[in-house]
Amino acid sequence: MQPSRRHCLCASLALLACSLLASRTNAETLTITSSPAGASVEIDGHAAGTTPYKIEYPGGYFHKAHTVFGSRLDHSMTVRVSKSGYLTEQVTLTQGPFEWIAVNGRHRGNYFLLKSGRFDIKLDPVSHGSTPVETIGRDGPLRPSSAAMAVAEQADARAPDGSVAIASDPAGAEIYVDGKFVGQTPSTIHLASGAHRVEVKSQGKQAWTRDLEVLKDSQLTLHPVLTASP
Repeated sequence: MQPSRRHCLCASLALLACSLLASRTNAETLTITSSPAGASVEIDGHAAGTTPYKIEYPGGYFHKAHTVFGSRLDHSMTVRVSKSGYLTEQVTLTQGPFEWIAVNGRHRGNYFLLKSGRFDIKLDPVSHGSTPVETIGRDGPLRPSSAAMAVAEQADARAPDGSVAIASDPAGAEIYVDGKFVGQTPSTIHLASGAHRVEVKSQGKQAWTRDLEVLKDSQLTLHPVLTASP
C-alpha cells in the first residue's frame, strides 16, 4: 500500500522540525577580548580567566528558543575586565528580561539573551598622578571612586591561583561555584586558592555537588555523571 501524500508531508514536516530543533540546541561560543590582551575576566563577580576568553553556551542563550526543550538563560550576566595600570570596565552581556509564552498562552517565566557572541573591550590607561581609579561602564562610572578603589584591591587579593576543568555526562549542564553561575560544561574555571563548592545542574537531572580545596597552581578535573531525578 502506497503512503498517502498527506502522510509524506507530515513526515517531511517532522524531519524539518527535528533539524530545526537540533540547530537551536547546538552550542555557540561567547568570546571576550581586550585591548591590551591578558586582562582578568570576571563573569557575574566570579573569576573566569584572562583575555582572550572563550566559553561555549547553548544556542538558546543567543537566540529565542522556540520549543520547551530549548535551553534558556534565566538571569542577567555582566562581565568585568581589569588589568593593572588600566581602568576596569564592566559590561552587561545580556538583554532582557523577555517574557516566555508557550503556544497554549501560558506564561513560562522570563529569559535573557546574550547581546552578541563577541565583545571587544578597550581598556583606557590610568593617567599618572590621577586618583583614585574608577570602574567605567558603557553608561559611565558605576560607583564612587573610593568604592571602586576598594573593589580593585579586593579583586587583586582574589586573583585566580588554580583551575578546575569540568565536563559532565550529559554535556551542557550549568556550573555554579559558591552559588554563582560561571558557565556550562565543558569549561575550565579559574579559582582563587581556598575552599569552594562546585554544583553542576541540568534540567531533569539530580544536582551534583562537590566541595574542593584549591591550591596555588593546582589543576583539577571533574567529570560528574548526572542521574535522572526521581
